[in-house]
Formats: sequence, structure tokens, C-alpha cells
Amino acid sequence: FHGLVNFRRTEFMYFSLTTLTTVGYGDITPVNEYARSLANLESLTGQLYPAILIARLVSMEFSTSVEK
Repeated sequence: FHGLVNFRRTEFMYFSLTTLTTVGYGDITPVNEYARSLANLESLTGQLYPAILIARLVSMEFSTSVEK
């Protein structure tokens, strides 16, 4: 990763959070193909997780209202 001086857990958590939320400040960037692929997968997960969660909650609410 470019931009990392010390490999501390907090820096990796910071990178992970900015990638999951698709903010991507650009201060830490993956350099090789493997790291880029993992960052892309994490970014995709960050976009799909809330969508799936909201869809699940809506379907639960809809099924509850249909049963009444």
C-alpha cells in the first residue's frame, strides 16, 4: 500500500472503512494487482451490504403487513 509508513491495525481499519463506505480519500492506495482486487471486492461489498439489508427489512415488513 502506498501512503503507509507503519503497518498498524488502525491504518488498515481506516483504509477498510473508507473503502467500504466508498469515500476513498486517496491517501492510502493499493499498489499491486492483488491488493487492488481485494480493495475492489471490499468496495463492492460496501455497496451491496446496505442494499441487501434494506431489501431484507422491506420484505420482512411487507410480509408482516400481508399476514395481518
